[in-house]
Amino acid sequence: MQVHRMALFTAVCALVLTGCGASSAALTDTDRTAITTTLEAFPKAILAGDFKAAAALWTEDAIAMPPHAAEARGRADIEKLFASFGKTTAFTQNIVETQGRGDLAYSRLTFAVTFTPAGSTAAISDRGKVLVVLARQTDGSWRTARAAWNSDLPLPK
Repeated sequence: MQVHRMALFTAVCALVLTGCGASSAALTDTDRTAITTTLEAFPKAILAGDFKAAAALWTEDAIAMPPHAAEARGRADIEKLFASFGKTTAFTQNIVETQGRGDLAYSRLTFAVTFTPAGSTAAISDRGKVLVVLARQTDGSWRTARAAWNSDLPLPK
């Protein structure tokens, strides 16, 4: 009886340790290229005023978490969020870091933007940072699943 318990204990330990040692594969160069392509397409779509194309770079169930505003859930709400920013005349972003494993990755970016909100004549310029969580799609492309951004500038007094 003691031998059977020891064999069972050993088998369970081996399974647990094997499972703990298994991890998803690191991002490939193809993944990194696809992520970069998605991230670089975003400011181009915003500058073109193509908010539908900008939202299409996000997953169907994506969540955008802008500063000083409620989150936008899903592509339709995210498209409305982008449209609410009005006319964007300058938008650059720099990918600082991209890491991930398996079907999930994150990118840390910086941005600089100038836009004129709808109904306003005064342009607003901002710069800040972004954290984007991306998910690999079944076709191998990567889409933004979650993103939050904030300004490096102090709030106006």
